[in-house]
Amino acid sequence: MQIQHLRKAATIVSDILLKLERLSVPNTLLSVLEDETTLMIKKAGATSCIKDYKPHWAKEKYPSVLCACVNEEVVHCPPGEKVLKEGDIVTYDLGIAYKGVKGDAAITVPVGAISNRKQRLLRYSKGALLEGIDKVKAGVAISEIGKVIDTYSSRNGYNVFRTFCGHHIGKEMHELPLIPNFEDSVNHGKLEEGKVICIEPTLTPGKEDIVLLADNWTTKSIDNQPCAMFEAMVLVKKDGFEVLTHHI
Repeated sequence: MQIQHLRKAATIVSDILLKLERLSVPNTLLSVLEDETTLMIKKAGATSCIKDYKPHWAKEKYPSVLCACVNEEVVHCPPGEKVLKEGDIVTYDLGIAYKGVKGDAAITVPVGAISNRKQRLLRYSKGALLEGIDKVKAGVAISEIGKVIDTYSSRNGYNVFRTFCGHHIGKEMHELPLIPNFEDSVNHGKLEEGKVICIEPTLTPGKEDIVLLADNWTTKSIDNQPCAMFEAMVLVKKDGFEVLTHHI
């Protein structure tokens, strides 16, 4: 039963992300998209699991149902009153609760016409995720996922932010073991059949260091280089994988 609910949670998240992609046009207020996301979550019979979320490392609760990171912003950015401009890229990260399980995924989208440099960043950020997904199979060392993501990214001129990583997901949004986006020296074990994981590399052409802003949530790249992230929910199977989300 849980896997059926996880499939539905993944579908809900992907549907909302694709709607946000269509709504991401120049001169759009992110606060409007926050309101629209709230309505879409409710209409789907789900609730937000990131609004008022306070993990152990956070100084205060997260204030929104949506993370919306523009250009050099990396992760955990409340939408606020920012206005999308032609040439921006924006990463939407969304977590929902549905019938006792969680859904979590992300997408980076262009706002109008974007530069070739940003187009390339989006292409290789998605490619890094797909490289990681392709390694998923029961019995595979979790470190192998991060190794192929990091190798692919660096080979194409990008760094992954090592501060952030993927995770298992089920009754809770962030379950252990974690899924690093690089070859970690820590033994995170092996992938188990029937488990669902979130793989979520965030890439930048610049440095992998971050700055935490005054709201205690928004992070940005230290050198103001653009960032992009794609996240998918993946079911680990005996002989491979099944991607539960459909927005990639």
